[in-house]
Amino acid sequence: MKKSIRLYLMVPTVALLIVAVCYLSFKAIEQSIIEENEVLVHSMAQSLLPALLVGDTQQVDNLLKTLESYPGIQSAELISGAGIPLASYARNGVGIDPVRTEFALASANEGLSSNGLHVMAPLTFDTQILANLHIAVNLWPAYLRIIQWLGLLLILPSALYLVIKQLRIKIRVEKFINHNGAGPGADNEFNLDSALQDALKEADISLEYQPIKRVSDKGIFGAEVIVCWRHPSGQTLHVSPSDFIALAERNGLFLPFAHWVLEAACKQFAAWQHQHGPLVLALNIAPSQLKDSGFYQKVRDVCAATQFPHQLIEFEINETVLLRAPNALTDVAFFTQQGMSLTVDGFGLSTRSHELLQSNAIHKIKFAPQLIKNIAQDAEMCAHVRSFAHLALAHDVQMMADGLRSDEQTGIMQNLGCVLGQGPHLSRALSSKQFEELLMNQIRHAMAKQKNVPNNVPGAALSY
Repeated sequence: MKKSIRLYLMVPTVALLIVAVCYLSFKAIEQSIIEENEVLVHSMAQSLLPALLVGDTQQVDNLLKTLESYPGIQSAELISGAGIPLASYARNGVGIDPVRTEFALASANEGLSSNGLHVMAPLTFDTQILANLHIAVNLWPAYLRIIQWLGLLLILPSALYLVIKQLRIKIRVEKFINHNGAGPGADNEFNLDSALQDALKEADISLEYQPIKRVSDKGIFGAEVIVCWRHPSGQTLHVSPSDFIALAERNGLFLPFAHWVLEAACKQFAAWQHQHGPLVLALNIAPSQLKDSGFYQKVRDVCAATQFPHQLIEFEINETVLLRAPNALTDVAFFTQQGMSLTVDGFGLSTRSHELLQSNAIHKIKFAPQLIKNIAQDAEMCAHVRSFAHLALAHDVQMMADGLRSDEQTGIMQNLGCVLGQGPHLSRALSSKQFEELLMNQIRHAMAKQKNVPNNVPGAALSY
């Protein structure tokens, strides 16, 4: 009788003990999942911020797609501060609805519901919220790991726990409240244009230089100016010239800013030319400058003041931006008639690319990195680039390849008649000091090579 009583008492005690162990285990894992995914969402938010600031939607989509490498991530939504969807990712094609989803604060310890784990992080710049990143996590992978850890004796309690919680647990997200106390529906809604304008005015802007090299011998032909943006908040962005032009001109800051870039770059290149010989300076311009009759004289004045020949300046404009402007071909003709050299950047992505080659006003084209990326593996893409190359040669237009990443790509473009290139394979963007060292190394290499050439070899001379 006593044994029976003990048995009746022991069974529920053991069962309660097992349930308690399961509960505490899940609570521990629950906190671990929160921390793990909060780190992930904040890291992703920081990665998305530069692309969001310059409006690079393709880069935003590519970054969100990297969430495929995290098995538990079900979907992600990037929502602007005004509640407008900007981008999304869904593993099974079904995303979350952050507008209708309720979130609980971490300190509230509110009851858990059945919508899985949701984590949010704000994308902030200069104390302003640009957007919010929401990530939904499927908890099944975590639950399966827990079941394996607890062993066979804990399978049943774990399954019961999952059923009771309807197989999903809704975890809180940290709500971000800005320093002004503005929330959804507040009167002082965040204005992106105003915030960027203020940020640009306060920014620490410097220049870096992306070397342009000859594909035949990797010799330095010149460099393209890259804007390096160091904000007082401590964030540093390396912004492509075309993106920065679109950003600055949109906020009415480009024209005065362009003069500073032109003057600073010409002064630096004049110093390099005096020591190392002629170098071509590539600068990006805005569509409005193509039709500015006073722009040519401004360039001449800056070149006279810095003693840098204006003939060595090649102005670049993005093909997409150019073709969006009204009377684009007329503006290009007007620009080149003033003695200015124009290169079409990002060439080959428009259905109207051939019109630019036939306009007889383009000096040079720079093939877009998207065309170069798979040229060695994609026969159709290679044929597409070859057709443009033949048309460019027929119209005496010089060709350059952007985004070169391998010897194979470089060789293909050289065989198509491309004489210049830039990209990670040739060199990354460099500071003025690093570019100076690159020039010095080239001279040392040329001198060492000269010493190894017999004196009786015709044409043996130092050249770089």
